[in-house]
Amino acid sequence: MIFGRSYIVRADIPSYLIDTTQPVKTIQVYPRAVGQGAGNVSQTLKSDENGKYRYMGFNTSFLLQQILPFNAISLQQNMYAITYRKYNWGKGWRYSMGMNLSDMNELQWFAIRVDYDKRKQLKGRWKYMYGGGLGFEFFEDPENQNFFFTSSDNNLVAQVHWGVEYQANEVISLSMETQAILKMGFNPALILRAPTVITAHFKLN
Repeated sequence: MIFGRSYIVRADIPSYLIDTTQPVKTIQVYPRAVGQGAGNVSQTLKSDENGKYRYMGFNTSFLLQQILPFNAISLQQNMYAITYRKYNWGKGWRYSMGMNLSDMNELQWFAIRVDYDKRKQLKGRWKYMYGGGLGFEFFEDPENQNFFFTSSDNNLVAQVHWGVEYQANEVISLSMETQAILKMGFNPALILRAPTVITAHFKLN
């Protein structure tokens, strides 16, 4: 009797060569269904509206102008270089900043902006976004300068935006938006910026 169990021992086999251990269960592997797991972008889109997420966005115009005529767009259209977004249940805040230096390495354009932003799921990989915010813009016109003075344009801005975003995969998405802007300062104006800038967003969590 060994550990409460009886075993038949053959006389010609030493007892220490007999395996009395319990059998070990093997791991069973089931194939994962197609459409589940890391590659399920539609599930990721839904989860973005049901939690807290952060994104970092970059203006891709400086790269795309090598193959597309983005260099034909005016300086003030080539908007914010970096955008940080923080969402909670599909809505939240985004912080944007951009700048440009002249050929003489002088500050020619600088802008910062804070927006409240919402995103709604459309069909497939597409989202619709809209919101509004406040900011500040500095612009120095290189074509309106002489030896005695320069023409600088400093304005507080209030703007609304709307556009679309395409989810390429779980981490990367691309967006374009239109902006209606009210400039309040040295040069008050109401302007409309067409969706000419493509921003690439990277999910941080």
